[in-house]
Amino acid sequence: MRNIEKYIPVAIQVLEDNRLGIVKNGEIDKTYNGYISSFGASLISSGLLPTLIFYSKGAEQTTNADRSLIPVALEKMLQSPEIGIFNNEQHLLEEVITRYNDECLKKKIQECAIALKLAIRTYPTPKPKND
Repeated sequence: MRNIEKYIPVAIQVLEDNRLGIVKNGEIDKTYNGYISSFGASLISSGLLPTLIFYSKGAEQTTNADRSLIPVALEKMLQSPEIGIFNNEQHLLEEVITRYNDECLKKKIQECAIALKLAIRTYPTPKPKND
């Protein structure tokens, strides 16, 4: 069994964490859906460090969603007992800077990002409200 398959239940658990607010009332906001979906593409095209720098920046004024919650969700996944590669108090960006040459950490982050993307597919997006 591939790691990604094992990480999907962890991703679902993290997404349902009420403190994050990514999934509300069993639905995922389409903005978070877009953030999570584009995170992987950004990893491939820009690399891990530039992607984390971009996503660690807070919410845009034009949306209610906060893209900095994506690295937080990844942190929670990496801290879970099932993955357990990230057990300290640093934020993910700081940890990546500290352990920049750690290929195992980079691979786990990529696998968690993929699991997170697959996990969001289990949630519907809210229906647009007709005025």
